[in-house]
Amino acid sequence: MSDRAIEDAARLLSRGVGLRLDPTIRARLTSAVRAEAESRGLDVSAYVARLEVDQGDLQDLLNRVTVQETSFFRDAGQFAALATHVLPALRSAGVPVVVWSAGCSNGQEAYSLAMALAESGIRNWRVIASDISTKALARVRDAQYGTREVEALSEDRRRRFLVPVRGEQGRWAVAENLRGRVSAVRHNLAADPPPFEPRQCQIVFCRNVLIYFGADDVLAFLERLSPWLDPGAHLFLGYSESLWQVTDSFHPVKLGEAFVYRPGPRPAGPSPADLSPAGPSPGDPSTVAGAPTARPWSSHERRPPPYRPAAQPPIARARPAPATASAGVPGRDPEAARLLAAGESALAAGDHQGAIGAFRKAAFIEPDQPIVHLHLATALEMSGDDVAARRAYTVARSAIDRCDPAVLEATLEGYQLGELVGLLEAKIGQR
Repeated sequence: MSDRAIEDAARLLSRGVGLRLDPTIRARLTSAVRAEAESRGLDVSAYVARLEVDQGDLQDLLNRVTVQETSFFRDAGQFAALATHVLPALRSAGVPVVVWSAGCSNGQEAYSLAMALAESGIRNWRVIASDISTKALARVRDAQYGTREVEALSEDRRRRFLVPVRGEQGRWAVAENLRGRVSAVRHNLAADPPPFEPRQCQIVFCRNVLIYFGADDVLAFLERLSPWLDPGAHLFLGYSESLWQVTDSFHPVKLGEAFVYRPGPRPAGPSPADLSPAGPSPGDPSTVAGAPTARPWSSHERRPPPYRPAAQPPIARARPAPATASAGVPGRDPEAARLLAAGESALAAGDHQGAIGAFRKAAFIEPDQPIVHLHLATALEMSGDDVAARRAYTVARSAIDRCDPAVLEATLEGYQLGELVGLLEAKIGQR
């Protein structure tokens, strides 16, 4: 296949929908381009040239390339936060509720939100399900799922919200009273305005979508979204996605066991180190986590390059910590913090070797800090050195056992410690 043609296709998708060509997506794109070209009886170069002028062909390629992987009530902690903290307040306010499932895939997330809203007692609500893939949207509108796809639903929810598809054993359809409140629309997160009237949406689920975008497109989307939302809105991201050092358009808040984002810059409040048994209650919506009390730069300074979101383990940013903090807080040593920042800047610029060098030096200074080794492992994996990456993931896992779990978890910006342990153990082959 022509590398030039693949690069042209990648640039076209990046320019049109913000898709970032990391190694995983590049392999998927290469396979998709080959299949689409063969189906049309064209060579790869001729097919890619046609993409510039044929929107139907471009959409068919997008349908192949985009990842449609989801499930009902995926990430239960976030749905618990929604049901416990967000929906009761909206029910009390008595206002019409609009929820946006952005990057809705095959619809399980959108219908999970619809079920949660139906259970909340809110009377006037609707869900907007959007995706760039027309194939995915067809499944949302069809609203039918196989037995394996509905396994995550409780028996009570199956009885209340699903009906068997007549003549198709093992197939279920979402009940009409929910389907009628969920609208499916094609939407390009990188270019289109949000699909609702300004300030009329209180909840956005945009999970595991931004990891496929380039940094500039992520920033543009967030800065376009923030003023468009209701001022008290909640943005739910995937557990591996963080807005730390990406934008001031949102600030993190901990609700129960989940982190969500609210529009606007972070208000004054306690630092992550305050989230201890003696500190504010983790369930208090006013408790802010995921950012230090003082930002590492002033509003007049040039910010360092933002960390590029990627399909990789979550990275807790280097930050200052109180002198009395116990082990588990990354960046306690000023030089290690400087090296971590330099490594992130190198990684954001695509300089894998420069990032690896900076992270190795930081790991030498702070050998007991798991986040330092996690940075290093991620950079090694992105460079293609899987053997060295596995060693660094192993060291990161071992270092967790030497840390204060509560202090470490407070730095993870949405990841629970058990989930981080599970991710590391999967990376090193222990699960």
